[in-house]
Amino acid sequence: MHADHVRRIKERLDIVEVIGDYVPLKKAGRSFKGLCPFHGEKTPSFTVSPERQTYHCFGCGRGGDIFSFVMETEGISFSQALELLASRAGVSLDPARKGAPGGDVRSVSALAQEFFTESLLGPGGISGRRYLAKRNVPEHFWKEFGLGWAPSGWDSLWRHLQSRNVGEKEALACGVVVEGNRGLYDRFRGRVIFPIADVSGRIIAFGGRLVDGEGAKYLNSPEGVLFRKRECLYLLHRAKQFMRARGRAILVEGYMDALRLHMEGFGEAVASLGTALTSEQADLVKRFAPRCYICFDADAAGQEAAVRGMYVLQSRGLDVRVVSLPEAKDPDEFLSAPGGAARFSACLDASMPLVRHHLSLRRDALRDPTQREQATRDILSGVAQLSSLDLAPFVPEIAAAFGLFAHQLVELVERERKVLSQSEQGKPSLSGVSITGGKGEEAADPVEAALLFLLWTDASRRRNASPEGILPLFSEERLRHLVMALLSGEVPEELEARWHVIGETYPLRVVAFGGEWCARLEEKDAWKTVVGLLEARNRKRQYEALQLKCRRGEATDEDLLALRSLAQKLKGGKDSA
Repeated sequence: MHADHVRRIKERLDIVEVIGDYVPLKKAGRSFKGLCPFHGEKTPSFTVSPERQTYHCFGCGRGGDIFSFVMETEGISFSQALELLASRAGVSLDPARKGAPGGDVRSVSALAQEFFTESLLGPGGISGRRYLAKRNVPEHFWKEFGLGWAPSGWDSLWRHLQSRNVGEKEALACGVVVEGNRGLYDRFRGRVIFPIADVSGRIIAFGGRLVDGEGAKYLNSPEGVLFRKRECLYLLHRAKQFMRARGRAILVEGYMDALRLHMEGFGEAVASLGTALTSEQADLVKRFAPRCYICFDADAAGQEAAVRGMYVLQSRGLDVRVVSLPEAKDPDEFLSAPGGAARFSACLDASMPLVRHHLSLRRDALRDPTQREQATRDILSGVAQLSSLDLAPFVPEIAAAFGLFAHQLVELVERERKVLSQSEQGKPSLSGVSITGGKGEEAADPVEAALLFLLWTDASRRRNASPEGILPLFSEERLRHLVMALLSGEVPEELEARWHVIGETYPLRVVAFGGEWCARLEEKDAWKTVVGLLEARNRKRQYEALQLKCRRGEATDEDLLALRSLAQKLKGGKDSA
């Protein structure tokens, strides 16, 4: 029996892909080479043959097939390696489970994917087809990328799964259905579906883009047995071969950004699923490429929010380059324009190393006496995460920007490293964002906390609120991620339970703080008051930013018009927040 399983597993799995998940490999003739994972070496002597489906190290002499590699690297027995590789290959080791498609969570995901793809091409998928046509996604790409459509009906998918003998437990564990007062119903309704696969290409979750109606624009599967957002990158299973061949990854934010890059010939593109960048994602990229080009939305807010995550990637040993797109466009829009691919290649060539990009973002603040101290601390907290080797090329540049000698900067960085090392103790995280706890924690802004509380306690507000309108109202990055979780369909009760399990206290403290603030408001319509105050702050920030551009002589005609409009609103006397 084992022999048959071994054969079927080897037929379905490529040893280069399996070993490539552990060791960065480069093409060398008809084979692949890399640094041996079993002994320390600086010159690659470890060879993997796709033709023979074997590996061998000329340095230490180790070698074998896909099973021996997994057994040695994972330190497991043959039966354990068999089970692990069978799961990856989709081979059942239990004959009794044949013909029972609903027997586990993975098979339910496969059934759901089949339903979504068929629905897109069926009579009820016209809204999804129109949306994809509007976004210039040709039909042949729908099948290639597994795009689908979730019908608007209350329980269309659930009824389909029941017809395939899927039970409630498996369907709920898969995350494609939700339990309500009247029973189970579909999580995704009226949405174009983007399947999310693991590194081996097996479907583990789904993302849905709302086409019509109310609700969050994008909705992801909840985290569960198979899916943990911080450990996933959209399209990695397709991108990894290009990442290996080209020695780089292009990391973007959204599904459509990654799809567009693939369609335009940039097959090394992956997307972060809207999460803050995590060490797990950094390790995924590093398996296949040493360099990561980050191309997030071109607006200043998007760049600002991403810098902290970029340092996470750089600190894990990646060479991070930041790509800036002109005209404040996102990658999808930029590449869709005539000549977009050639222009994007030029932007890649002009990309900046992370430290230089960070300095560029803070250049004006470093020149402003009122902002200089905060900008200095911000840069120091970033570069202190890097090794001395990674930081060394930029020491003269940073020192000059700070007005210091090189040795003074090195002393400051060492001091900051000690502070960071001490603060790491007792520092839980939420969706990849570090959150400190206990004494000395900076208090959340009361008005922002109030808006979080209002969203937390009102499901209809969460469904109707626009992320584009709500998220810019939060200046605190941690709160933005909390709000994004709510607007993406995360259930407050599930979040709360999860935080209790991991000892995460900050989010619930902020919710309570916001509730207290709302309780003291005399106005009956707390939502209107809170949103109004935060919108007024936003206008002030925009006005001050435009004034700065005018003083520097950088304002465009469009900027001047916006400045006049904001000035009129500010004179109305309502922006006193």
